[in-house]
Amino acid sequence: MQREVRSHAELREICLRALKSCEGFERVDEILIQPRVASLGGGSNWTLAGFRPRVGNAALRGARGAIDQLRRSYELRAEPSADARGKAGH
Repeated sequence: MQREVRSHAELREICLRALKSCEGFERVDEILIQPRVASLGGGSNWTLAGFRPRVGNAALRGARGAIDQLRRSYELRAEPSADARGKAGH
């Protein structure tokens, strides 16, 4: 399955909109997304690392299907490292 490539800001907004419809996420207004190394089996290159305000474990379990679908549907666009950005400007 081909994933849509999105920037960090775009992906955060997509996840926020999708998860607000899940029980326990109605008041969430901030989502922390962290890049990760994709697995050899084609796993996601990002993970949801946190929510503000925090949500309980029951809400996380209830949203697992939505979160898995988001991770199968979207890929985080690779952004240049700070070192690479600095060298490009010289």
